Amino acid sequence: MVDGFEMPKRIVIKDSDIEEAEPVIEPVEEVEEVSEKAVAEVREGEENELERATADADAAYELVMGKADEIRIREQVTQKKFLEDQAMSLGILKKLLQRWDSLRDDLITYVNDAIEKHRRLRDVLERKFSAVEEELYFNQVELDTLIQLEAQGRPISVSKKEELEKLVPRLREQLAELDKRIKEVDARIEQLRKMTENIYEHTSYKDLMESIFSQLVDALQERYENLEEARAKIRSQIELIAQREGIPKEYATIYLWKRLRGAS
Repeated sequence: MVDGFEMPKRIVIKDSDIEEAEPVIEPVEEVEEVSEKAVAEVREGEENELERATADADAAYELVMGKADEIRIREQVTQKKFLEDQAMSLGILKKLLQRWDSLRDDLITYVNDAIEKHRRLRDVLERKFSAVEEELYFNQVELDTLIQLEAQGRPISVSKKEELEKLVPRLREQLAELDKRIKEVDARIEQLRKMTENIYEHTSYKDLMESIFSQLVDALQERYENLEEARAKIRSQIELIAQREGIPKEYATIYLWKRLRGAS
């Protein structure tokens, strides 16, 4: 006791009375690694989506072109058969043509599916274009900021500036490539859309008709005053046969040739 003041008792703290506390360490590097991994996974997912959409659109387009070519070959073979086989009647010809028209109806279904797949691909490309465009503007601003700070004599990260100087041109190239691909997809969509408007014109075979028409003009032009009149009159006669018999002009041209050859 000092001057009537009682000193506090000494408190003895044993080691066992203190709980050991584990130090809390912020996993900064691990967070960064996880973040980078998440970004990489998102980009990989986007690339996979683009690859699938591209593959689906290409496969649908190739299917349409293949089916159209098959119909065109059938037309070519049918025309040649009708020209060379005198026993082949108009009745048989019309039944064959009905079958080819049925194939064209099926083809329109394939065309519409291809259009839909190309529209999906366009959506994926548009989203990627927007993402790259945003990234380009962000990094361009970052680069311009560093350039301005450097011009003011303030310290900057030289390595960061060099990295951005390489990244910005790459992003511009990527954006230009995406824009090009979008335009290519648009061109395909337009091509496919025109096919649905007149599927016959995109699947018909006209080479034989053009050859026979030239032979008809050579054979009949003496009946007319000039070459242009001969062509006009023969075209008119072909159209008349096509309407009367209910067959395409290609076959009406062959029919006229066969009739004139039989009469000679």
